[in-house]
Amino acid sequence: MKKFPPQKKLEEVRNRLSKGMASRPLPKDAPAIDRIKFHLCEQFVICKNTQGITQRELALRIGIDEALMSKILHYHFEEFTVDRLIKYLSEIYPDVDVRVDVA
Repeated sequence: MKKFPPQKKLEEVRNRLSKGMASRPLPKDAPAIDRIKFHLCEQFVICKNTQGITQRELALRIGIDEALMSKILHYHFEEFTVDRLIKYLSEIYPDVDVRVDVA
């Protein structure tokens, strides 16, 4: 008989998932532009999860179709520019402040 993981472990996993865990991981050697787009997409996932809304509801708030929203939520950012993702993000967070850290 299998046992469930301890409650603490389950809470850790739920917490990680609610913070925007990627359905498509970012390669370690990804170029800077892809890392920026990845982190922008992550903000949409976090918004969706923390506000408890559906993909469709999020798409309506931004003013885009659900298929496009699905691409963002699943980190398929190849067809998006950084400014386009920021434009969409500003529909959710009008006072969004985007910063780039130089390592």
